[in-house]
Amino acid sequence: MISAKTTHMGLVRTENQDSLGYIKVGANDLFVICDGVGGLPNGALASKTAVDSIISDFSIISSAGPETHLLSAMKKAQKAVMKANPKPLGTTVVALYLDGGTAYAAWCGDSRIYHFRNNLLHWMSRDHNILHDILNKGKSRGSMFMNPQALNRFFGREFEVKSDYYSFSVEAGDHLLLCSDGLSNFLMEQDIIHAITNNSPQDASDLMERKLLTEEIGAPDNFTWYIIQI
Repeated sequence: MISAKTTHMGLVRTENQDSLGYIKVGANDLFVICDGVGGLPNGALASKTAVDSIISDFSIISSAGPETHLLSAMKKAQKAVMKANPKPLGTTVVALYLDGGTAYAAWCGDSRIYHFRNNLLHWMSRDHNILHDILNKGKSRGSMFMNPQALNRFFGREFEVKSDYYSFSVEAGDHLLLCSDGLSNFLMEQDIIHAITNNSPQDASDLMERKLLTEEIGAPDNFTWYIIQI
């Protein structure tokens, strides 16, 4: 396995509210990306609190299986963010645990996980936002006049929310991408697929960063990612 990472403030924001973390767990690997919720203050605190909590949880040997451990770490991270001060604050979370030939993914919000195989997008996490509810549940729950990209799940709300979870098999040659929406909202999906499946992780990372920083796109948001090649 080889990987590359980047995190950048972008060209418009005055603070990078994204956080990322990695830890080797025996022969396995854990990657985490969090993105402070736009429109709320203290996003940098929220994202760092969540990353630190999940990494800390996996630094302790656990007898629990990977799925149980990951879900438990997500719940503890959510509680840590809810307890953090000052308020208000919030963060999206995406975590990926690689254990042999299996990837265990958990997320809350609109930071994403992508799985590429044979130069194709094989699977992608689904965002937790108003548009997702409308398209996938067939109802808007009175939210049709809200911003369709508005988050309806993130860590730091006044009540606990459910993280989603998915596990899938990985094999040699597969590529995985964890990213904040500063990438997925501003770079076309085909450009992401092409960059990652036709380059080494580091070259793909450099290419996507250059594209986001062009005058045409202007990097209006913080952007952060891990690119992993199995």
